[in-house]
Amino acid sequence: MFMDADTPNFIFKGINAVMDMDCIIETELPEISPNKRYEEITVLGRSGSLHETFDDYEPYNLEVESITVPYDRLREVKQWLRGRGQLITHNDYNTYRDVICMMDSPTEFENEWGYFYTFDLTFRCQPFKRKVNEQSLSFATSLVFHDPGDETAKPYLELKPTGGNVKLTINSTALTITNSSTEVIKVDCEHGKIIQGSKTLFSKGEWPLVRPGENKLITTGVSSGTILRRSVYL
Repeated sequence: MFMDADTPNFIFKGINAVMDMDCIIETELPEISPNKRYEEITVLGRSGSLHETFDDYEPYNLEVESITVPYDRLREVKQWLRGRGQLITHNDYNTYRDVICMMDSPTEFENEWGYFYTFDLTFRCQPFKRKVNEQSLSFATSLVFHDPGDETAKPYLELKPTGGNVKLTINSTALTITNSSTEVIKVDCEHGKIIQGSKTLFSKGEWPLVRPGENKLITTGVSSGTILRRSVYL
């Protein structure tokens, strides 16, 4: 993956717009932060209003304007720029966004090199960015670790249990997994799933979260494990 920080460019679904598709992007790509979602509450007999939030964020559109592509690459580009995938932009190439691509109708124009097409793109983005190629952290039964993100993250863990009940605690939030064997347990806090082999395991407690800054992980009933923080950025 190569991108010049000074040249407008993006990578979508692992394909580099400039290097792989011969695109020329004439305008700078914007840097956008998501808005926190608030509900406005009006109380009869009280001036003004109240605002309530559950600390969740709204999706947003990222516009890429004035993209030029050679005539003979248009069909290939149209097939590429569709659907859902990961987006990396030149001005923040260490993180990616989960997006859906919406391609506007191309318009033909002629210049001194021959025939080209120009078009605009809209990427519908999920609120958070994630680190490209984030590495898992290994631990025995406990771990103190730092999360570099901007907001609370929902981690993914793989645990090697000793059999029976497993207790997983991150900071003050604990989750107990019941009736495990000695096969690896996969704990996906983002999607609320605990898998061991082909079985779904039962649990009680709350899904652990990783907060920006220092975190402490403690386990019982486990001989070793790994955690993918899934750090999130605004």
